Amino acid sequence: MGLAVYNSITLDIRFPPCCYKKLLSPPIIPSDQNIPVGICSVTVDDLCQIMPELAHGLSELLSHEGNVEEDFYSTFQVLLRASGRLTHLKGEKTRKRDTRQTITKYPYSTVHTGGVRYWKELLRPEEVEILVCGSPDLDMYALQRSTQYDGYAKTDLTIKYFWDVVLGFPLDLQKKLLHFTTGSDRVPVGGMADLNFKISKNETSTNWLPVAHTCFNQLCLPPYKSKKDLKQKLIIGISNSEGFGLE
Repeated sequence: MGLAVYNSITLDIRFPPCCYKKLLSPPIIPSDQNIPVGICSVTVDDLCQIMPELAHGLSELLSHEGNVEEDFYSTFQVLLRASGRLTHLKGEKTRKRDTRQTITKYPYSTVHTGGVRYWKELLRPEEVEILVCGSPDLDMYALQRSTQYDGYAKTDLTIKYFWDVVLGFPLDLQKKLLHFTTGSDRVPVGGMADLNFKISKNETSTNWLPVAHTCFNQLCLPPYKSKKDLKQKLIIGISNSEGFGLE
């Protein structure tokens, strides 16, 4: 993750928000390698993001009415499967008032920090998530303003057709276009301008579909003769970019 952020590459991963809380704790990376990192206070709400059924059962236990503090005990165990082996982390009888802290602690005990120092000093968990995964909010007008051209000018008829079509797309097609040309349907933390998006002229037949080079965020667009033809070819291209040898 740290390497991807360093190279401004967004990752298509979906960690629960509590994982980013753990990446940011403790606030300063310890110089002593024996000091554990990634240890922070978590709640039943955090547990619900990963194990909703366990969180529900724990909430029911904690809200149980009656005199249970002295005579109600719950036996439970926590197991971790890693590298094909099952490790016993915790198993005991415990009173209700101790159960919440114990159970909520262990599902996150294997997440450790590997990020760069400024994550821990400047950012909130939700900001780290955007830094790693990008933002889901698309601004195609900002993309239009920052787009570079090779073989085309922004005043060319094909380019005008292209933006008329793209700006009129519903959100799902706009995301497909972004994924088709960049490999991700999310926006870097710096916004659309950080994509360095380029449209190049493809001098092949106008019967061909658009082609993309995702390593360079580049769309190769034939000079289609009409907006209708461009829209049809573009939708076919971005909707069928994977499978059948087209990936």
